Amino acid sequence: MPKPIEPSPNNAECERMITASPVGVLVMCTGSEPYAVPMNHAYSGGKLYFHCAPTGRKLDMIRANPKVCYVVNREFGEPGALADSRKCHGHWESVIAHGRARVIADREELRSAFLTFGRYFNPSFTLEESALQTTSAIILEVDSMTARREVPGEGVAYWSWSLDR
Repeated sequence: MPKPIEPSPNNAECERMITASPVGVLVMCTGSEPYAVPMNHAYSGGKLYFHCAPTGRKLDMIRANPKVCYVVNREFGEPGALADSRKCHGHWESVIAHGRARVIADREELRSAFLTFGRYFNPSFTLEESALQTTSAIILEVDSMTARREVPGEGVAYWSWSLDR
């Protein structure tokens, strides 16, 4: 097995990975109770944006403990190829963003978050004002990211970066 490369600071590579896939898993914890939820996201300016229902377990957990992480993982090649190869190594990459999440309470900030999220996927997105009544949003301010890529025959590479807040 190739020797792993020591992590190197590379904000661009971590951000490339997090923007390469629109879906990840938001991981929260209160007390000894972890909770992980698959979500789609938008990434802009060191922040991850999520939209969600205005009430629920996820929002309650974020309010109780805003420290969260968000995981994005991509496997390359045909689905099931790794299992079919009977090997424990395949061609994939992942990035984990750590930071503090908050539920947006301010109406103007909510409008701005929805526009950021919508235009991330569709540049001509227009916001329907009724969405501000029926949907909530979460912002994750990223403090650090770690990333890993494994390519058969090339080895494993690691990246990391953190913000000085």
